[in-house]
Amino acid sequence: MYGTKSILLKPNLLSTKKPEEAVTTHPQIVKSIAEIALRGNCGISIGDSPPFNGQSKEKYAKLCETTGVAAVARELGIDTVRFEEDHVAVPYPQGHFYKSFEIAKAVLDADIVVNIPKLKTHGLTLFSGAVKNVFGCIPGVRKGLFHVQAAEDRQVFSQMLVDLYGAIHPAIHIMDAVAAMEGEGPNAGRAKQVGVVLASGDAVALDAVACAITGIDPLSIYTTRLATEQGLGCGNLSDIEIRGESIADVEIKDFKQSSGRNDWARIPSPIRRMLRKQLTASPIIKADDCAGCGDCAKVCPVKAIAPGRPPQIDLEKCIRCYCCHEVCNFSAIDLKRGWLGEILFRRS
Repeated sequence: MYGTKSILLKPNLLSTKKPEEAVTTHPQIVKSIAEIALRGNCGISIGDSPPFNGQSKEKYAKLCETTGVAAVARELGIDTVRFEEDHVAVPYPQGHFYKSFEIAKAVLDADIVVNIPKLKTHGLTLFSGAVKNVFGCIPGVRKGLFHVQAAEDRQVFSQMLVDLYGAIHPAIHIMDAVAAMEGEGPNAGRAKQVGVVLASGDAVALDAVACAITGIDPLSIYTTRLATEQGLGCGNLSDIEIRGESIADVEIKDFKQSSGRNDWARIPSPIRRMLRKQLTASPIIKADDCAGCGDCAKVCPVKAIAPGRPPQIDLEKCIRCYCCHEVCNFSAIDLKRGWLGEILFRRS
């Protein structure tokens, strides 16, 4: 980092949650990285584009206060930037599915981007780590377009993330896995003590090791497998040099995965088409927990949710992108399969 003019720290600031809830990158991790970067006498900023809370300066300021990064910025005299303020079209001709992206100008202006993800489960991608965290470099509601294009196809959405990672390619990735999120991540799961910080210049390798620590086969995660196959990183554990603690020393045996997991590859295509509703997890409103804020209806890229208390979800229109589940700050949306899906994909 030394000799660099500007560094952008890109944590996961998904929603307005306190650090102890393990939804966002812990501010102490951000602070420690910023303190190291400041030794190089360069300009440092912290930024992200959460689904809703980046749409206005007021909402973003509240997000930064609640997540703790505003206090870090004040203490160290650095800026917080809102990615929605400006964006640039970036061509990526070598992309497999996506050949260009609208990317926040703050990301492109930085000499170095430090990607600081939080280790979490995720309803759609199953795992949220370093590769997934670059999705926050696309400003605001533009993210919804990619959900519409991918519909419920996890592989298509993951390929988009891999193409985006190739287009941005942050210099270094430092994962907050001190307290991870298990279960119904990325916003409604539970904090799970893991007790490690992972760092690498290869986001794919970092994600692979994080998966192994939480009991996931790294190559079962599309972003890791696709990026490995396309030469953007290494997801094969046998080819990754690990320094410090071994995976065996820190592995979490009882880490709960997301119920969004549907394992389509285990079901033949003709049967998949017939049983799609049974096998794919659907978002279900928990009326007693709903605050009627309307965020789920606002974020839905196909307008399948009618606002109210509780809101009504049109499951015929729903594309199972789980954006509503991701942004709900009240844990009022569950992901539920039909009875057959529960039997087939039951996890011990």
